[in-house]
Amino acid sequence: MEKTLINELSQLNKNEKLLLVEALWDSIASDPEEVEVPDHHKSILEQRLKTLEEDKKNGTLWKEVRQKYL
Repeated sequence: MEKTLINELSQLNKNEKLLLVEALWDSIASDPEEVEVPDHHKSILEQRLKTLEEDKKNGTLWKEVRQKYL
């Protein structure tokens, strides 16, 4: 990325930076198939799914968590 672009972006106020981040994220999220999931993320997900399958009794339903904390 060009230094001048980075310098220009650093001049934005917080709200402008948030709008830019939101626009960038929307452009990325619009085509998720193009974003590769890193292997270490896949490994963590596989481990958590395995743990869930092995011990379903110790979990908490989302509905209960939401009521208690949100």
